Amino acid sequence: MRRTVLLSVACGIALVVFSAGCSSNPPPAPEVGGPPTGVAVSSGPDESDSTVVISWTSPAEGTPDKYLVYFRTVTDSGYAVLGETTATSYVHDPHGMTGQYKVAALFGQDMYDGAEKPSTVPIQSEATLSEINADAGRCGFGWSRDSGQGGVFAMTDSANCASVDFYISDLQVGVGGELSIVSPDKAKVDSIDPGAVGIVPAAAWRVNGFSDPLLDPQSPLPGFQPPPFKYFIYTPISSQPCYIACYTAGDTVKHYALIQVDSVDVSSGRAWMKSWYQLVPGLRLILH
Repeated sequence: MRRTVLLSVACGIALVVFSAGCSSNPPPAPEVGGPPTGVAVSSGPDESDSTVVISWTSPAEGTPDKYLVYFRTVTDSGYAVLGETTATSYVHDPHGMTGQYKVAALFGQDMYDGAEKPSTVPIQSEATLSEINADAGRCGFGWSRDSGQGGVFAMTDSANCASVDFYISDLQVGVGGELSIVSPDKAKVDSIDPGAVGIVPAAAWRVNGFSDPLLDPQSPLPGFQPPPFKYFIYTPISSQPCYIACYTAGDTVKHYALIQVDSVDVSSGRAWMKSWYQLVPGLRLILH
């Protein structure tokens, strides 16, 4: 009888151990593989640069084997690979070209595209403006620093001082002279524009600079780097069409834009124009 009891206990122990061994499972492996986040573009280290820095944040799911950086030019329909890197930034010289970027993380054979696809293509706007003595309510023009879209503003309202980037004037009393693109802050200076005296109220109007007329409206805009000076308080509209670069000199964060005056009617003081505003601060690429 004693031998039987011992055998039963031993068998019970063996069964318990066997059962415990079958029920234990290894912890699940951590998930590896995900997209980069926060993909963004900025201008190169020089404020008047024409290179583009693409930057991003590493995936939360782990460190990829490498990143692939893509570029789709404004004239193309598909992306092309610029290069690969293990860093979280990439410097690109587009040689004057604008376009859209994207970044993908590669984990082995698995690729994960970042959701953000930032662009350097400038934002286009159109407007018909009037000389300040012809219609001060339609002589000012400015770009939103958030969207890049332009709009027409009255120079008779001081509330517009933070919205106007330039206005149209013949720099004399009355209408009929050669029209110019003028920095808003000069509207209240008698020696610059006597025709604006008594029309434009005192306010903190924007301070901007304008280039001499350009020959190529698709090339990178002139950099703001005196001397020699390349931007001025006003620029005459000396031809039709006329291409003039704008630099937001008074802003804490500087931007470049291109003004294209297609035609003017000196007798009525009207000008028909388009513009392209570069949303990336400090970047002077304007190809459109």
